Amino acid sequence: MAAVSVLLTTVLVSCSGASADPPTETSASPSPSASAAAPEEEALAVYEGMWAVIAEQSRTTDPDYAALEPYATGQALDFASESLKARAQDGVVARGAPVHSPEADNVDAEAAAVVIRDCVDTTAWLQEDAESGELVEESPREPIRRQAEATVSRDGQTWKVSELLLGQAGSC
Repeated sequence: MAAVSVLLTTVLVSCSGASADPPTETSASPSPSASAAAPEEEALAVYEGMWAVIAEQSRTTDPDYAALEPYATGQALDFASESLKARAQDGVVARGAPVHSPEADNVDAEAAAVVIRDCVDTTAWLQEDAESGELVEESPREPIRRQAEATVSRDGQTWKVSELLLGQAGSC
């Protein structure tokens, strides 16, 4: 888990790229409950909701870790929370947001689990010093993309990301 935490911390702390101001903040909606939607649609909505919260909370040095709870549990919740905490302790905030292209890769209806594969583009997710507003690193010349794999599981009526793994820059 330490290696995984380092990878998300790397994503949250050291990604930079050329981009305009951050997108207008929107609050993510609560995780979908079991409904008429297909499991892969619900899993994708929860996965995207989790990333929206991560991006939003990365803009402050005082993140609200509880905001992740409707979307993540277990390893994924620990991973995201620890990474946000490390970034905040370093006095780094973000502007912009990562861009995703998630796809449901494996739907296990019996186990109520969906595996999602994504190529997370963090090029426009700029990291800056919270006090000065100065970029922590120079803007990248090439896109920064990382392979992500998440397991989204249903516990009763609620879908949550239970596992999240991120590859290194250039892994997709």
